[in-house]
Formats: sequence, structure tokens, C-alpha cells
Amino acid sequence: MKRLAAAMLIAALAVGCVACGSKEDTSANNASTDAAAEETGDSAEASDSKSYSPTDIEYHSVAEIQKRGEIHFATEATFAPYAFKDEAGNIVGLEPSMMQAIADEMGVKCVIDDMAFDSVLPSVQSGLDDMALAALSPTAERKEAFTFSESYLAHGQLSLVRAEDADKFKDASAMVAGVTMGAQKGSYQQTVAEHYYPDCTGRYMETIPNVIMDLKAGNIDIAIMDYDNATAYASQNADLATAFEVPMLEGEEAANCAAAMLGNTDLTDYVNTLIQKWLDDGTIDNWYNEAVALQASLTDEAE
Repeated sequence: MKRLAAAMLIAALAVGCVACGSKEDTSANNASTDAAAEETGDSAEASDSKSYSPTDIEYHSVAEIQKRGEIHFATEATFAPYAFKDEAGNIVGLEPSMMQAIADEMGVKCVIDDMAFDSVLPSVQSGLDDMALAALSPTAERKEAFTFSESYLAHGQLSLVRAEDADKFKDASAMVAGVTMGAQKGSYQQTVAEHYYPDCTGRYMETIPNVIMDLKAGNIDIAIMDYDNATAYASQNADLATAFEVPMLEGEEAANCAAAMLGNTDLTDYVNTLIQKWLDDGTIDNWYNEAVALQASLTDEAE
């Protein structure tokens, strides 16, 4: 259209040149030059403005996120104190606080996508979400498929039992045939449980609340959990007690990290700078303590 308009303008001015002489001839030359410059500018702008799809790493860069005006986080909101829902159904906890702060730093809207835990990482891998924060352990296997941030919390693993059975599970020697253990399906805790306690029977549930229900109902004898999960539930339920600590897999350290698409160091580097800042000034500790207190208050209200 711009090419046609420019051509018509030049033709019209050319007709005027015949009747009006050299002054209009100069104008025609200027118009032709301006039209050509406009076309060149449009072409340059088009070549500079690239379009990426969600499956492209570039789509999830900080610059592209800022262009879109929103950042999408994948999480599983039944994992207190990391991410859970308050009485109004809002997703709260340590990680949602981090998500909102990351979005604020970028100057974009924060969108939290709640899903089953075993869908969290695939959602990032497929490009549906920019980043995942879901108390993720950066295992060797996961590192082959994702780029992780630095750790923002590292408390390890802990087992949880019914209070009446605390004496039976003083250490891992109790993990023998006939014991039924539980963990969240697809979690690092499931991997650890199956690795260290192969003689036990495993029963895995979609969410931590379902694991707790299983434990209280007697469907499992012991739950293998994130340290913070276990201590929180033990402190808020008189009929539950923490048991022994569960080691990490050999060569791995306790860590909870954000995950991005493999190779997306642009986003993880940006987030790492913020994580270090929040660790240094105590912000993450404050968010964690607030989340623990909120979870406790919600439990008290439920009772």
C-alpha cells in the first residue's frame, strides 16, 4: 500500500511538473526521496522486530517478557510454606512473594499458574510458563533438561510419622519390608524414598495434603517430605511427629531453585541477582517466616 501511494504521489507530481516548471520538479524529486526513505525505514524496522514463539528460548528472555508485559510462573499451591492458598483462595507463601517481587522488578504483571506438581516442569519445557518456582531440587537428571537459578532455601528432607509411632521410627533402620511409605508423586522425595528404602512399599499422592491424610488414616506408616513441610505439619498437628532426617542423593546438596527453559541463562541470571540481594538483606527469611506464620494461623482457624 505504501509503495502504491508513493507511486501515485510521484505520478501526480510529475504531471504538475509539465505545467509548472522547475520549482515543482524539485518538489517531485524530494517527494520521491522521502517515499523511498520511508520504505527503507519500514523495512529496517521490520527486520529489527523479530517474532518468537513460546517454544523459543528468546521468548522467555527478560526483554521479551517486558515487551509482553507479564511473566508466567508455574507452581503447585499445596506445598506450604512454599506455596499454598489462604482462606480466600489466593496463592500465598514464600515463592508467590518471590514471584511478585521478580515481576515488580521487571515492571510487569505477575501471573501464577497453579497445576499438579508433575506438570510444573513440563509447563516450562513446553514454553507455557517462563519459570517454575515449586520447591524444586536441581537434581542431575533435571539439570540435563532445565537451567536452574541459585538456591533460595536449603533445609533438606525429613520424615513424618503419627505421634504414636515416633518410637518405632527413630532412625532409618526401621525402613524394612512391611513398612508403607508415602511422598508426593513425582517429587524429589519420592525419588529419595525409592532409592534409600527399596524394601518398603511406596504409596504416592498428587498433593502433600493428601499424603498427610493418608498418614493420619493409617494408609501409610511414614511420609518422606521436604524438611519445611514436615516441621510445619508436625508443629500444627498434635497427632503427628517428625522422625529421622533423610539424606540427599549422593553428590547432591539440599537446594530449592527456580527452573527455566534449558539454556535460558538470561532469565536465571536476572533472578540470581535478585535472590542474592534478598538473601543478603534478609528478605527471603522474612517471606519464609511470614509464610510459616500464615500457614499456622490458617490451621488454627480450620480447627
